[in-house]
Amino acid sequence: MGIIGLRAGGKPQPRPGRRQGRRLAASCAVLPLLATPAMAGSAFFIAEQPLGSALLDLARQSGRDVLFRPELVRGCRAGPLAGVTDFEVALGRLISGCHLRHRLGDGGAIELERASPTPAVAPAASQLPEVLIVKAPYHGVPPAEIAATALTDSLTAADLHNGADRTLAESLGRLAGVNVLVTSLQGDLGGIDRAARGEGQFAAVRGLDSAYAVTRLDGVSVAQSMPYSRAVQLSLLPPLAMDGVELTKTPDAHDDGDATAGQFDLRLASALEGGEHTRLLVQGNLDERSASLGRPSGGGLATVDIARQFGHDHSLGLAATGYYGRNRFASVEQSYQSTQFEYRLVDASGQTPAGMDPARNLLATSLNVQYSEGETRRWGGSLAGDWQPNDAFRAFAHVTVATADTDQEVYQMGFQGGRDPSFITRVALGNGLYENRSVKTQVHYWFETNPDTATLGTAQLGADWHTGALTLSPRLFYTWGENGRPQHIELSFWNPTGTTVNQGLSLGHQDGYPVVAGPSGALAMADGVESLPVSNRGQITSLSSRQDKLGGALDGKLAVTPDATLEAGVKITDSQRDSYRRDQEGQLVGGLGAVDAGTSVADLAAVGLRAGTLAAPLAGIYNFTFPLIDADRLAQLYRQRDGTATWTADAWNSNTLSGGERTVAAYAQARLTWDDLTLLPGFRAEFSDLTNRYWLSGNNGVPTGGVHYGWNESDSRFTALLPRVLARWQPDERSTYRAAVWTSQTAPSPYQLAGNATATQDSDGVVTITRGNPDLKAVDGLNFDLSGAWTWGGHTTGENGRLELALFHKRLKNYLYDAGGGLAVGSPTSDAQVRLSVPTNGGTARLTGAELSVDQGLAPVADTLRDFHLAGTLSWETTAVRLNSPDLNAVERVQYAPRWLAGVQLRYDRDALHLAVDYRWADDYVQSYGTAFVSGGGTTLAGSGLDTWVHPTRRLDISAGYDAGGGLAVRLTVRNLGDALAYRTSVGRHGDAVVQTIAAGRSYELSLQQEF
Repeated sequence: MGIIGLRAGGKPQPRPGRRQGRRLAASCAVLPLLATPAMAGSAFFIAEQPLGSALLDLARQSGRDVLFRPELVRGCRAGPLAGVTDFEVALGRLISGCHLRHRLGDGGAIELERASPTPAVAPAASQLPEVLIVKAPYHGVPPAEIAATALTDSLTAADLHNGADRTLAESLGRLAGVNVLVTSLQGDLGGIDRAARGEGQFAAVRGLDSAYAVTRLDGVSVAQSMPYSRAVQLSLLPPLAMDGVELTKTPDAHDDGDATAGQFDLRLASALEGGEHTRLLVQGNLDERSASLGRPSGGGLATVDIARQFGHDHSLGLAATGYYGRNRFASVEQSYQSTQFEYRLVDASGQTPAGMDPARNLLATSLNVQYSEGETRRWGGSLAGDWQPNDAFRAFAHVTVATADTDQEVYQMGFQGGRDPSFITRVALGNGLYENRSVKTQVHYWFETNPDTATLGTAQLGADWHTGALTLSPRLFYTWGENGRPQHIELSFWNPTGTTVNQGLSLGHQDGYPVVAGPSGALAMADGVESLPVSNRGQITSLSSRQDKLGGALDGKLAVTPDATLEAGVKITDSQRDSYRRDQEGQLVGGLGAVDAGTSVADLAAVGLRAGTLAAPLAGIYNFTFPLIDADRLAQLYRQRDGTATWTADAWNSNTLSGGERTVAAYAQARLTWDDLTLLPGFRAEFSDLTNRYWLSGNNGVPTGGVHYGWNESDSRFTALLPRVLARWQPDERSTYRAAVWTSQTAPSPYQLAGNATATQDSDGVVTITRGNPDLKAVDGLNFDLSGAWTWGGHTTGENGRLELALFHKRLKNYLYDAGGGLAVGSPTSDAQVRLSVPTNGGTARLTGAELSVDQGLAPVADTLRDFHLAGTLSWETTAVRLNSPDLNAVERVQYAPRWLAGVQLRYDRDALHLAVDYRWADDYVQSYGTAFVSGGGTTLAGSGLDTWVHPTRRLDISAGYDAGGGLAVRLTVRNLGDALAYRTSVGRHGDAVVQTIAAGRSYELSLQQEF
């Protein structure tokens, strides 16, 4: 908690002396603002805006110093002020409604405090901490970033509310070093169809996916409920749901040990911080691609935020927030059928000839043209109760919950020219080389739903108690999360003979998209899609993954001397995780399916399954006609007709995993201050015990041949001993330097420890068991950070600026890459009759990078640009990892780690008008590694040349806002103004034969906010 000082003078004033002043308030910042005082008798003009910004303007115009704690004004807004010439009258009007009062402090400064008659508890001499003196803040610098010992980046509520982002994950991409992922490798909850929603889903920090980051919501480390990793799906939260976000890149000993990449803190305002208010926001949005195709395209969002304070001293605060929103989306997808590509030229062993780039030697033997549409509904809210009867005690109870529910439909016109070895022939070229060619093409029409639900919630009780030099903070918390795919259903139309043409698939390119050039018979069959016969008459897949976590923590601080504070604490958590995936194609297990055998696409109308027709989703490139299907009716028919379908024990249990995780953590650290230097050495210890119960499929639960089919249990234990040292040096008012050396440990996911257990027997009777590995090691991180921040400014608005440069290096031992719904298996054991194939740790990963952030008013360029600010981030990173995989090169790039990330924003703020242009760009990066698989043609392909790369992405947004007065604000945003592709991948970094593409288009939002 700090003190923000807004003043006009050009030099900081020690309070009351340089060293003695540093012992006045803990972790606070005095921010002297360089400004020219208004002439005596001049009227003040202050636009409606957040109270903190309004006080900044008042300090500029009056030349008076104003000091306040940031939590006092968080969430408060000041009404427009004009024509007032008296400073105290102006100040009184600005702070009215926020239960604040002002008094004259030392040196004539005006100090704000809560309007409470309760006398403050005088701090003991040993409690007196430091005042940090930082000069000339640039526009929008969060004071916590300046005062913090750790390296942090943050987004304010205004940053989150004013952008064009759909999801919180997208908003995080505004921070240096954060790469936004539009999909994941999470099996049914990832892949190309998830990317078709065209919005950010996850955030990778400094080249490490979100499984290596900690996400805290309202101070609680949230449940990790994804089925195959420890990642947290940040797309379920809209940006408007948060009061702010802070990313800590150098955690101290107080923070969780698995924050290898960093720690996201998603903040909610205290019920005592923002004053009494009622805010209503209504937003409408439009998806352009949906509208252009004549599909449902509108949506919207409504939020309410109410805070009230009670008691004669306003010591009790209650706050409630709620939101509900709907977003439509539509996109054109282009993909390939899994495993359906070959090497074009091969040697006698079927591999790429020596000296040839495998990625440039690929032959795509399939093309899927897809159209996807759907709707995401997000709702949630929070309840907060805070009680602070005096300055020595505070208690609180907070509950927050967020849910996202998506309905999605995917239609596919598929051309398969490499479905099995009979589709491929190998032609000798006479020089020892051979050419693979497609000789048959099969046409498919396919429909699926891709629903998913995601829920994240926290509840906590806590208190802060100050007595003398001691502060105690007990906490009890509960957090839960659930990710699921409740009822995926699919239907396909094709026939092994009736929709097969005895000519090979030929592909060309048009405007960057692969297109079908032949055979003409296959194209004619696609044009006659209504006559295609049903194949899969209905298949339902359900997936659910949930984690519940209960725990408590006790933190303590002891001010030993004015320059030394000891901090220590303990945290205990106990969690339970349950997940399953069940898949059934009814017609194969005694059911009838949703429709009768022999049904064609044209027959669907007779049973109420047709929902219209979509023509040419990408006119001029993909002109196919897509018959639309009623998904709800399809599910209804399947349930009515498939009562006779049966489940085997393996089919029901094979992808079931449950277990618990218990963690005990303790830490201690010392905060030591010498003049301009703060040192924070600490140590953290964590002890974790994971138990898992899983099913080994292969014989329906009947043990035989020494193999224990059925239910099995495993246990894994991890110990983390984590020293951490952070330092901050502030030699003058304009410069701050930070350094950190810290360790971390990230445990494997329960799925990698025990998931997906199967046993298969070959023709020689050898049984190979593939399962998770309870003996996997945790990933140990050694991390180095060095950064500097510099501020500067002139005497007038628009000249202030700030620059921050950070350098980092990470060394991760026993690295585990993201294998998604698969297992990062190594070579199986060589036992004679029973072989074991389990995930194995990789070697060491090294990540080295630099991050640059800058914000500069443009007044130094020209006085006419005084109301413009230019801000940007630039990140560079190089990575190398030894995966110890026989399929890959000795050294690979780390997943999700672009070499470059860049963002730039030009904004204009004058009076009530706010305009901004945002541009973000991300370099290409590895999404998945080219581990061995068998192609449709029957050849084993593997190698780093077959890594899947995500191509560079870019996005241009514009926004305009106007404060109309009376608490009313209007905002218009355009997302993806340049209509850039949402997603494109290729097998091989520079390959162009085997690609996937998502074109999602633009969207528009218009919002109205009213505050009372």
